[in-house]
Amino acid sequence: MKVNEKRKIFGLTMTRKAWNNVLVYVILIIMVVFWYVAPPVKEEADDSIVQEAESGEVIGLIPNDGNLRAMQIDQLKLALNDGQWQCQAPCRLSEKAAASVAENWLALTMTPTEQPAENLITEIYFGFVGGEEARVELYADPELMIRLPNQQQNYRVIEFTASQLLGH
Repeated sequence: MKVNEKRKIFGLTMTRKAWNNVLVYVILIIMVVFWYVAPPVKEEADDSIVQEAESGEVIGLIPNDGNLRAMQIDQLKLALNDGQWQCQAPCRLSEKAAASVAENWLALTMTPTEQPAENLITEIYFGFVGGEEARVELYADPELMIRLPNQQQNYRVIEFTASQLLGH
């Protein structure tokens, strides 16, 4: 090997090829260190949009098409008569409170969740035009959740409390 093919840097003597390999590995190590120490910055607004898209969209429980005719929450039976929600006897709610409970269920929005629902509060039965029926379960833990037993899917309730939905 010729003398001019060797390079001496910081007291180390190596060939040109060996020094090139050292430089390539040093640059790769620097890139890896910077990648893990200071990862690329993402804006928080973009993260929240991505999380909402991943977690699912906000949906309503009952479509507002006028097909809902009755609901039963424990011993409380509500029926739609002449466009007004009324409580059937025996009833512990005033007419205004009964209408409020029904309107809360119609306005209820929710998002899908993978959290398991615990601490069942009650089951709610809905009666629709044509004799169709549906059942949902209302849970208290880890947050107010609705479970659709037929779909085996849990949903997180948005903006409503259990007392607003149950008339307590």
